[in-house]
Amino acid sequence: MITVEVFGPGCPKCRATEQVVRQALQTLALEATVAHINDPKEMARHRIVFTPAVRINGEVKCSGRVPTAAEVTTWLANAALTAEA
Repeated sequence: MITVEVFGPGCPKCRATEQVVRQALQTLALEATVAHINDPKEMARHRIVFTPAVRINGEVKCSGRVPTAAEVTTWLANAALTAEA
């Protein structure tokens, strides 16, 4: 199972990031656990300094910007391949 975490306080960029993630999952027809983490202490614990940030299966994929749909699709496809192996 793929775990996706979107870090951010809930600003428009953070919401846009979560929407891109959900659209990419739908495009790839993948199931994943998606969590939006907005607690500053939790962000600090995961060493997230700049938001929005995306972490897939424990690996930070981007921080401080909204990723493109193509980027997220690639990250998720790779995570799905790794999960199958």
